[in-house]
Amino acid sequence: MIAARLRLVVVASAVCAAQLRGAQKRERLPSQQKSIVLILENLGDAAIDCEHPAVRVGAGRAATISAFAVPARVACGHVSAAVDGDGYGAARVFPEWVDVGDANAVQLELSRAAHKCASSRDAHELGVYDDFEACVFELAYGGLDREAAPRAWRDLWSDEHYWRLCERRRPAAALRTFPSEASPGQDVDVLREAPFVAAARGFLTEAECAAVLSTTPAIANLGRAHVGGGAGKTSFSDARETLSTNLYVDWAADDAPATRVAAKTVELASELLGETIPYEAQEPINFLFYRAGYEYKPHSDGAGGKRGKRVATTLVYCDAPASGGSTVFTGTSGLRFAPKRGDLLFFSYANGARDTTHAACPVAAGNKSTLTMWHRLGVSPDEPWDRFENWGRFDHPHLHSRYRGKPYRERVTDAADL
Repeated sequence: MIAARLRLVVVASAVCAAQLRGAQKRERLPSQQKSIVLILENLGDAAIDCEHPAVRVGAGRAATISAFAVPARVACGHVSAAVDGDGYGAARVFPEWVDVGDANAVQLELSRAAHKCASSRDAHELGVYDDFEACVFELAYGGLDREAAPRAWRDLWSDEHYWRLCERRRPAAALRTFPSEASPGQDVDVLREAPFVAAARGFLTEAECAAVLSTTPAIANLGRAHVGGGAGKTSFSDARETLSTNLYVDWAADDAPATRVAAKTVELASELLGETIPYEAQEPINFLFYRAGYEYKPHSDGAGGKRGKRVATTLVYCDAPASGGSTVFTGTSGLRFAPKRGDLLFFSYANGARDTTHAACPVAAGNKSTLTMWHRLGVSPDEPWDRFENWGRFDHPHLHSRYRGKPYRERVTDAADL
């Protein structure tokens, strides 16, 4: 079963800061009853009478319960199962068992139905449906009651445009390709000129990722990612559903795996930005892990401009999903990047936050993990990054460490000459 979606209070924030305060295991709170929209689907070949909720469901059909109190048990005939979660849930009733899914499962089922609708629309066969959303409701599960769950599509996918960007848009092709000087042997594909977006395919090897991730706590110990909320604090957000932990780079240990990867990344980011990004005193590398159904809705990382503020982002995909999980830019023209293992994606904010609004689309199958770095100009061990934000002071054991080795590109050149 897809991991349960944890709905927490949203704090309005223009700038995401997932790394802040680090990963924390949340204490389990006493169970509190709430309600969800429950989709009850009968996958048997005969109608069933359910005791809880009290409803009769035809064979191959579904009932939509607009306010089902949870935690509770769904009971239909001689089979039952526990149901909990937030927002939406589904119980698919088989003759001998009940398969329970959370809001993520509902979102992915809506997407499967949407693919059928999109294929029909593209073939001009939509016909009987008034609109795309009506088609999705009809084809998802055994048919959803639109009156009982009127906001399901909008809550889980926003609109058809965003869904198509994530699921149907062709991945962006390179406008041009050039060899990197900062990372010898690496080609860079420019995907958009303004605001600048570029990709370095196969930037990290599987071994390099594994060496870095060996310093990362077990996946089970990762905590929900944070966003920066101002007023000297950070918070969880409904918009961001991923597990997160920080990798604190010790720049004095220039041969440590995380240090080598960070230096390699900063050198390439500096080349693509056209300005020298300091190695030290940056935010920690943020390791993000996405399971099936996990996503990060449209957001901006920064707006650039002022000294000490974020000016660019790099994402290195140590794991790429089998399906879904693209990174998309949601502006007027739209852009979809479908990562493969080891790829790097770079984008800068020279045109402001609006033009770099992006999202991590829901992972449909497999897992995705990224090493995320937010790059700043004008920071130093004497004036580290957190001095330029109103997010409070953060415990970084190596924040004032200094790099004494050669720049990454010189080290690579020296190694090649041996």
